[in-house]
Amino acid sequence: MDKIFVVGSFVCDLVATMERFPSAGESVIGTTFNTFLGGKGANQLVSIHRLNGNVFINGKVGKDAYGDNFIKVLKEEGIDVSGVLRSDKSTGVGCVQINASGQNRICIILGANLDFELEDINLNILKECKYFLTQFEMRREISEGSIRIAKENGLITVVNPAPAREISENIYKMIDFITPNETELAYLSGVDTSTIDGVIEGASVLLKRGVKNIIVTLGERGALLLNKDECALVSAYNVNPIDTVAAGDSFNGAFITSLSKGKSIIESIKFANAMGALTTLKKGAIPSLHNEKEVEEFINSNEQLKVIKMR
Repeated sequence: MDKIFVVGSFVCDLVATMERFPSAGESVIGTTFNTFLGGKGANQLVSIHRLNGNVFINGKVGKDAYGDNFIKVLKEEGIDVSGVLRSDKSTGVGCVQINASGQNRICIILGANLDFELEDINLNILKECKYFLTQFEMRREISEGSIRIAKENGLITVVNPAPAREISENIYKMIDFITPNETELAYLSGVDTSTIDGVIEGASVLLKRGVKNIIVTLGERGALLLNKDECALVSAYNVNPIDTVAAGDSFNGAFITSLSKGKSIIESIKFANAMGALTTLKKGAIPSLHNEKEVEEFINSNEQLKVIKMR
């Protein structure tokens, strides 16, 4: 099994649930409030670890109670925390609203995540790894710089472009796998992705820019893979979600873990679809992440996912 290097964010989620989201200028009475540790980097890290992947992370938390709690929880998971550095800025915080149908709206204050520098990357450990994963909850120069460093050292790069933002033209050529949802794909490509044809067109734009594999997560419609050799839609598991927080993060964690264990791209997407579906059945970010045994049991108890060749 190959080692995975993650450069990513740590965010403590302050989660309020409600029957419906408030309109502009409106207040609604909520139903519950909870505090959950999360952030895309931390979620993907824990996903990989619980799926028995070999993983190391570089990131920053504050010298505050939220930061202390992150360190404590990761140590309890058995995760190496030597790459989790401390900042004088506050730990990142996410203000999360979830409605009765399980949809979410999130405002993130990134805090210590914005204090991370390229010099903080542990190059000695990075050079021991084969796979690299990052997201966009850090400064653009950090996300793009870490992709460049990973590629210069021969790693296979997986980029989760969330939240969506511009990507420099030369960086696209350094991305082996990019994993947007349809909204992020629309932003990056400038194409209407409300239909499958639109998703394929948008993914084709990124392929022309130099990305080797585009995997578009489509919720209940599954995930679409496009590369120079194939275009395929992998179906999704039928579940009734209660909280979609971290579903995309767990998909990415499961996908790269499966790749690191030698599985094919399609098999890795199927595995990631299962992990993502399971994540929506529990509340919170890190608390909703399942282990390898649970994912395998879920896969074995459900019908095999369909792979539809689109071209």
